[in-house]
Amino acid sequence: MSYRNPKYINQSVQGSFDKLQNTINASVTQAKKVEKDQELAETARKNKEMMAGVNQSQATITQNASNNTVGNEMSRGKVETYFGDYPARSAEIAMELAKTPKPENFTELQAELKWINDSPETMKNMLTNAQSFLNIKDFSDIDPHQNSDILLASQVFNGKSGYTEANGFTFDFQKGDGGSIEMVFKGKGYIPPYPPGYKGEKDPSKLQNFGPDGYTMNSAGMQSMADNDQSLIVSTPKMSTQINSALKDTGILAGAIYNDQGAYTGGGVFNKDLLGTEIETKTIDGKDFEFLKVDPDKVAASMKATLDQQINSFISPENGDNGKAISLWNMRIAGKSASVDFNEEKAKKAFPNETDVDVLKEKWKKGSGNWGYDQPNGLTLEQKAVFDVMYRELIVNDVVETMEDNSLINQRSNAIGQQSTTPNLNQ
Repeated sequence: MSYRNPKYINQSVQGSFDKLQNTINASVTQAKKVEKDQELAETARKNKEMMAGVNQSQATITQNASNNTVGNEMSRGKVETYFGDYPARSAEIAMELAKTPKPENFTELQAELKWINDSPETMKNMLTNAQSFLNIKDFSDIDPHQNSDILLASQVFNGKSGYTEANGFTFDFQKGDGGSIEMVFKGKGYIPPYPPGYKGEKDPSKLQNFGPDGYTMNSAGMQSMADNDQSLIVSTPKMSTQINSALKDTGILAGAIYNDQGAYTGGGVFNKDLLGTEIETKTIDGKDFEFLKVDPDKVAASMKATLDQQINSFISPENGDNGKAISLWNMRIAGKSASVDFNEEKAKKAFPNETDVDVLKEKWKKGSGNWGYDQPNGLTLEQKAVFDVMYRELIVNDVVETMEDNSLINQRSNAIGQQSTTPNLNQ
C-alpha cells in the first residue's frame, strides 16, 4: 500500500511535508552562500578554543577539500529519513480511529496523530532557528570561551570543510519530549583533515570531538530562546558602537557629525567646564603652545546616566544580558589596560566600602581574569563591580581622547586665552 494513496494519507500532513521540503530547499540555497574554505580558515584561526590552539593554513584545508560532503544538502536527506515512516503511521492511526467501537487507546492515538501533524512545522521552525543560531560567518566577534560543542556544532551544521560526515562528524534528528524534536551532533575528526589513505602519525592536538553522548539541541528550547531574542552563540558587541552611542546620547560634542552607522566622524563643541587644570605643552612649527587637558572625572560624571543605562543592559538582574557581558569582558575589556592586574585606585571604585588592601586584591582577583559561561547563578557581585569600573573607564578614556584630538585642539587653548596664537592643526 503506497503511503501517498489519498485514500489513506492525512492530507494536512502531506501538505505540511511539501511545505517542509520547500523550506529545506530554501535553507540549503541560503547555506550555500556562506563563504567556504577561506572564511573557515580565518574563523578557525581566531576561534582558539574550538581549534584547540591549532593554526593551519588555508592551503592545507583546500588540498583536502575533496574529502568533504556538503552538510546542509546532507541534512535534507536526514530530514527525509526522519519523516520516512510518518505518512504510513498516520494512515494506520487514521484507520484505527475510524473503527467502531473506538479502540481502547483512542486518546493516545489522537495525541500521536496530532504530534505527527505538528512535527513538520516543528521541524521547519527548528531548522529556521538553527540557521539563525549556528550560521556564523565571522568568528572574530565570537568569544572562544563559550561552549566548544556549540562552536563545533555550527561548523558541522553548515557543512564547513573538514566538519562533514566524511571527516567523522554528523548530526541526526530524534523525537524529544513534549512534542519536541532534537538535533544530536556526534563524532570526532582531525582539523584540517588528513588526506585519504594517510598512514603517518596523527597530531592529537588537531582532534576535535563532541562528548560521548554528543551535543543535543532541542526544538522547544531553541524556540524559547528565539521568542526571547536570545542567542545560542554570543556575538560580542563592538566597543566602537557602544562608544559612539554614548558620545551621541550624552551630547558632549554639540553639533558633532555622525555617519549613517552612528559613528562619530568629526566636529562638535564641548563644554569648557569639562576641562581640568592640567596643562600640556606641544611644540608646533618651532613654537610652544599650552593646552588644557580634558578632565576624565568630569567627563565620567557628565556621562553617568548614559553609562548606567548601557551597563545595566549587560549586568542588570532584571533585564541584563549576562552572555554579552561575559563576551564583552573577555573580548573587549580584559585585554585592555591590564584590567586583569590589580589596581588599588580602580579596586576602591569597584568596592567603595572596603579599605583593606588585601581584601581589595582578593575581590579584584575574583572579579577579573577570563570569565566562563557556566555560572548557574549568573555573574558574581565581584564580576559586576569590576565590569562596571572597567567599562566606564574604557568608554571615558576613548571620549577624552576624541576631545583631545588635534581637530578640536583650539577649544582647549581658547580656555586659557590663546585665541590669537593657536596654530590651525586642521589643515
